[in-house]
Amino acid sequence: MVKTLRNVDIEIDKNEVCRYLGYRKDRAPRPSISSLIDEEMDNAYELIQPSCFYQLIDIEQVHQSRVILEGGLTITSEVLGQVLSHCHQVAIFLATIGRGPENRVAQLMAEGQILRATVLDAVGSETAEKTTDYLQERVSELAAADDAEITLRYSPGYCDWDITQQRVIFEAMNSAPVGVSLTEECLMVPRKSVSGLIGIGRFDNGWAKSSPCRFCNRANCPSRR
Repeated sequence: MVKTLRNVDIEIDKNEVCRYLGYRKDRAPRPSISSLIDEEMDNAYELIQPSCFYQLIDIEQVHQSRVILEGGLTITSEVLGQVLSHCHQVAIFLATIGRGPENRVAQLMAEGQILRATVLDAVGSETAEKTTDYLQERVSELAAADDAEITLRYSPGYCDWDITQQRVIFEAMNSAPVGVSLTEECLMVPRKSVSGLIGIGRFDNGWAKSSPCRFCNRANCPSRR
């Protein structure tokens, strides 16, 4: 059964907004840009509607790159096959901040306010991440109540998990009214939405939080840690 978390209370991190805008830790925005960021952060609180949706699903079998979930849903990824081999359950999730921010960004772009639109778009990205962080914390609490832990979260399009596996996420939602749709290219609408899974299991020696890059052979990947 899909669980819903609405009216999510989040706090936007200005430092993270700056990171999305390309500022390094040692390079702060000039005062006029800093002020603009503050304005759009305030505006975003009036635009966002953070919501989270998740379902806990048992893992029936893990065979190399195939993870078969209860009900026949299949995750295809060598990296996730390794990660979830230590798990007994997954939390399939969707998190979104709604259409408000991107509608406002489109309006600003149409008005020629490119800089303000760019800043608000970065604020929206940070807000979507914070919403997903909130969901991950709730899943962690559920796992802890069962004397279990969680893995890092994974989204289609990252590591070797193909973007087309978004369809598995949406199938798991069982047509719940999540307010998010999927295009033919498997992109989500609204754009400021995050989907994926979190593994749940009982681990030793911090195994669950270690980098998935140790399972991946893509030596030249720019995201490699």
